Amino acid sequence: MNYCDYLFNTPDEWLDNTALVDVDSGKRLTYHQLQKIVTTFAHNLRRQGFQPGDIITTHLYNSAEAVIAHLGIQYIGCVTCLLDPLTTAAGLTYYLEDTAAKCLLTHLGKDQLQGHVPEGVHIFGLQKIESFCNENTGVEELSNPYPFNSDDAAAIFYTSGTTSKPKGVMLPPRTFNSHFKIFIEGCYTYQPEDNLLCFVPFSHGYGSKSIFIPCIHFGATMVMMRSFHPLRVVQIIETENISHVFGVPSHFQQLLRRQEFYPALKSLKAAFSAAALLKLETAREWQEKIGFYLDEGYGLIETCTGVAFRRAAMPIKLGHIGTYPNELVDIEIVDDDFNFLPTGKRGEIVIHGDSVMLGYLNKEEETAQAIKDGWFRTGDMGFKTDDGQLIMTGRIKDVINVAGIKVAPFEIEAELNEHPDVNESAVLGVDDDMYGEVVKAYVKLCPGAEEDERKLVIHLQKKLMNFQVPKSIVFINQFPRNNMGKIDKKALRDGY
Repeated sequence: MNYCDYLFNTPDEWLDNTALVDVDSGKRLTYHQLQKIVTTFAHNLRRQGFQPGDIITTHLYNSAEAVIAHLGIQYIGCVTCLLDPLTTAAGLTYYLEDTAAKCLLTHLGKDQLQGHVPEGVHIFGLQKIESFCNENTGVEELSNPYPFNSDDAAAIFYTSGTTSKPKGVMLPPRTFNSHFKIFIEGCYTYQPEDNLLCFVPFSHGYGSKSIFIPCIHFGATMVMMRSFHPLRVVQIIETENISHVFGVPSHFQQLLRRQEFYPALKSLKAAFSAAALLKLETAREWQEKIGFYLDEGYGLIETCTGVAFRRAAMPIKLGHIGTYPNELVDIEIVDDDFNFLPTGKRGEIVIHGDSVMLGYLNKEEETAQAIKDGWFRTGDMGFKTDDGQLIMTGRIKDVINVAGIKVAPFEIEAELNEHPDVNESAVLGVDDDMYGEVVKAYVKLCPGAEEDERKLVIHLQKKLMNFQVPKSIVFINQFPRNNMGKIDKKALRDGY
């Protein structure tokens, strides 16, 4: 079992189809060409002396090379650790030491890395990566892709580290196969003529698992952008005949701002939002102005991304993340003592199935806390409806303790976001001498709206209990965001 199998099992009649388009470099590769370059890259990696099980880190922006490198590493049985390309040289040190990586493939120059890479780690920059794609002497000696066991660690993705140091999530090949089955059962299947636009990072599971694996299985084309720019996205939708777009809520909010974008967006077969909860207003506006529903998915990297999906339907409330194929994955709600809760009762969302990770790298205690009897504890709060819909209501670690009363930021953000003057909001707990913690809100207003804290407080007082109403509201022009486009609450806490 190997990640590369999805590529190398391509039927002969699809080999001349375009597999990959890199719009920033202009590279276009058919399935046959991609197979050839991957084997060439893998051969050149193996010539460097790397062995199955060695960890090789990739630190690359969305590009053909990022895809080829990941596939080539997998081909020879090495473990790919995919790192966010926005990670600084100084930030790389932690990951390289934690993984004991043998090699770093990076967009940074060696001069930028000076003093930040542990001794003995091979560093291959963009020029060397390009040469590995082209130097094909002796490549015919390479055998088939390395046969990982189903529970061998094959890939490592790091958590965002918003509440602690990032943890390395170890994913075996069974998780790739399980996610693929869950995705095509619960979300999309494709036709060879479909073109999928990927501007979310390939270094995240969203890009390299949720989008890429089903895409190549069905012989479709993945069109890659280095990063999201609304006008460029619309241009590429038109020039590349894009059928499916994948993003986070803020991407779709930006696309809706300009009416001249609508004709291109209406030409899509589908649009899919994940990684953060979709505002009801955004979902409604998309359906009204673009003419079809904005689909949504839920998952974590510990479950190899998506496990639940809402397709072709309007969310019934904020946090409505749909249903899941229960023959492929189990999702339940538990209380603090890990008792399963009935329909309608709120508790922690737990997930069981082949898509669940092996554990956290070098962190046995954290792994034991996260996985109980095979069930992964997501740290997300939610409940199920009578008809099997999954509703997420917040994060356990985000809960604010106001004089012993647990307050979910999610619920306050939902009510703030419903106000017509509010574009987006984020709610945090801040220390308070009397109550332990109190609620603080950060708000980005819609264009033309005036800063009026009292008006927003009155709005919330009509919707919430007194202890849920923010004691202060800070108006902000832009929210700090991570590379996925999600609001970075840690940066807000740190005084952004």
